Amino acid sequence: MSFIRRINRHSKLLIALLLVFALLATAYPYNQAPLSRRGEAEEPFNQLNAALFERARIVKFSSEQVPKDAFSQPPFREKPIEDAGEERPPEKIHPLLKEWVLRRGAQETELIMINFRDRLKIPRFPEPSLDEPRDSAANRRALARAEQLVKNLETSRADDHQKMAQELGERYRAKVVDTFWLVNAMVVEMPLGAVYELAQREDVLYLEPQDAGEKPPQNGNPNDDVADGRGLMVTDPYFNLGLTGGYIGLLDTGLRFSHTQFNSPSHIAFRFDCVNGGGNCILSGAGYNPNDDCWNHGTSTAAIITANANQGTAFRGVTGVTLDSFKVYPNSCGGLNGTAVVKAFEKAVAVLDRVIVAEMQGSGSDTSTISTAADNAFDAGAVVIAANGNNGPAASTVNTPANAHKAIGVGAIDVQTQAQQSYQSRGPAPDNRYKPDLQAPTNAETASNASDTAFQNFGGTSGATPFAAGAATLLRNWLRGTSFSIDPGQVYAQLILSGQQPYPFNNTSGAGPLRLPTDGWAWWGKVTITNGLVCDLPLNISGGSPNTFDGALWWPETPAQSHNDIDLSLVDPSGVVRASSISIPSIFERARVYGSVTPGTWKVRIRGYNVPTGSQTVYWAAHVRLS
Repeated sequence: MSFIRRINRHSKLLIALLLVFALLATAYPYNQAPLSRRGEAEEPFNQLNAALFERARIVKFSSEQVPKDAFSQPPFREKPIEDAGEERPPEKIHPLLKEWVLRRGAQETELIMINFRDRLKIPRFPEPSLDEPRDSAANRRALARAEQLVKNLETSRADDHQKMAQELGERYRAKVVDTFWLVNAMVVEMPLGAVYELAQREDVLYLEPQDAGEKPPQNGNPNDDVADGRGLMVTDPYFNLGLTGGYIGLLDTGLRFSHTQFNSPSHIAFRFDCVNGGGNCILSGAGYNPNDDCWNHGTSTAAIITANANQGTAFRGVTGVTLDSFKVYPNSCGGLNGTAVVKAFEKAVAVLDRVIVAEMQGSGSDTSTISTAADNAFDAGAVVIAANGNNGPAASTVNTPANAHKAIGVGAIDVQTQAQQSYQSRGPAPDNRYKPDLQAPTNAETASNASDTAFQNFGGTSGATPFAAGAATLLRNWLRGTSFSIDPGQVYAQLILSGQQPYPFNNTSGAGPLRLPTDGWAWWGKVTITNGLVCDLPLNISGGSPNTFDGALWWPETPAQSHNDIDLSLVDPSGVVRASSISIPSIFERARVYGSVTPGTWKVRIRGYNVPTGSQTVYWAAHVRLS
């Protein structure tokens, strides 16, 4: 009996030890990368990443914690006064909707999108495995997790949608036609006479027509080919690294898939029709039509982003990354369909497109449903690149969703002359932020939908947006391949750093034309900044002949929060501030030290000049040439 008891005792001890090991294995899986490197969470704060690179290829990489003594709270100091512009009260009703109310009967009904304030924060969606096929086991698991996140959001919104539908019906005679999970918004059929009363509600951000009739932002101007645009931006060294993983979502007019630039090899995957596809952006079925059969727009955009070289390397796309097409314009040459756009954003997020390209010039505010969808797609983990629009040169003409807080608005320069294009929509955004954020080449010769081998010169900010989107995709893959930086804010900081217009900024060029750095030292990371806090990031500059030191910041805000004024300075080894960027209304900063740079420990100084929100995440990037 005692022998049996000893066995039982040892068995219990063995079981207990196995349970402990199992728990430890669950908490610290030895055979998996850290959580942030598996794409299940955002990357860590206060990490200082450094890379020495030649022709974009990493020669040396290191990553370390920002020193604790980098943060300080010095006495407050005034800075020179900059004209912050006139603050305008938020507009809640779309201009066309105002016109309808004025000119049509109060009892006439229309399909109207209502964007409400949101209590939910969109979670970060899982990162796909870029070096595996889309149907691999790992990517199927990632898509399954994304699908579960979508279901969770739908469930979280269901009760609110039901209560709001009842209230809208009783008070405004509005009938709910559609709802969304990415944004807290509804499409309703309602009488025009109730529009102004509904807009008075505190929980309503914006009212807009579902179909406002906006045409794609195009403006043909024959000049040169795609290779010249790639040359201006210096993207080929990044392309040559062979980093073709991931997926791009293009929201446009559809595309001519049979074009030779999309076949053998093809970089095109899903072709969704979000106009006729209801809530799912169908891939087949009655009415399905993903083709660029009217505007001759999406074909050119897709070709600039990711065309093959069948018609010569001069016409090859900026990237070789797989693209998903989302048709958001009707087959009948109609204008932009707002519901289709939001559904397309939802689908692009759900299928894990990590760069989303918004080729449209909506006429709504920064609080419109479309702009909010862009902001929420960023929160889900996507870089959002949008055309600034072609309604310039007047001020305050930047379009939706380029006016969103978490989207990069792209302006246009001519691919041949680098001249600013006068038609480009200008900022400021409705809340006075600078727009565009950047500029890229336009008027390049690329694929056309006229035949399977046809070309056209593709102009407007539409012609510039795919160049910027391609650059953003290459930068994201480059960052991911070093530090596994997957936050879209890191890509934005790199894009601002690549702009060639240091402080002071304006609403014509923003941070300037894109030109990617390809040689030297690069540094990047993210920190949390509070009011009055100063963060001095130490960067050791050595080797070669250091020349031209650049620094940039970008930070995400929401329309609901107070604006944070955060400043940037570049400080030399002797403690002298050599360059600063102290803009008041912007959510980016960009500074440059021209000419020879003294070797030693420089500092990128980030200062929370006025941070009324309590704290702000700030993405930073720096670069010095070694020449």
